[in-house]
Amino acid sequence: MQKENLDTSLLNHYYDQMALKKLPSIFRITLPITLIQKSTFTHVEAFVKERFDLLHSEVDVLASLYTHNNELTPTQLYDLTIFSSGGMTKILKRLEQRELISRKPDLNDKRCMLVCLSDKGEKLILEIFEQVAQKCTKFFDVLDESEKEVFAGLLKKVLFNIDSVECPLKE
Repeated sequence: MQKENLDTSLLNHYYDQMALKKLPSIFRITLPITLIQKSTFTHVEAFVKERFDLLHSEVDVLASLYTHNNELTPTQLYDLTIFSSGGMTKILKRLEQRELISRKPDLNDKRCMLVCLSDKGEKLILEIFEQVAQKCTKFFDVLDESEKEVFAGLLKKVLFNIDSVECPLKE
């Protein structure tokens, strides 16, 4: 059985132990981000599979195409997502079978085929966005509108910083 909610008693214990054991305060930021991502991902993945019969990887490809003018090369899709080239081939075949994407020759590079979002695929990804947004909004109802704006701005600031800083965890 899938766990529906985070165990708040365990979270409270974690925060208490962090204070007692004087753990670095960065863990007050990184653990919640990790748990928010994990919980949100799990809920969205199950919802999309049940409601639309799509895997997260397939939605990721459709969303990438939609947000990049509806056509990309397989290499560009590979760079935007986290799948191997073999995995990408399987995903593209499934999406093509469902008529959510098509392929056409790249006029700039005759060796390459562009992956294009079909009208059916665009309608589907927009419906998925709408329904997922409605579901995920509930996670953040605890924040008022100004807090949501501040939170979004802070996340963007950290995200851009992560992208500009060489990974400090590398030796």
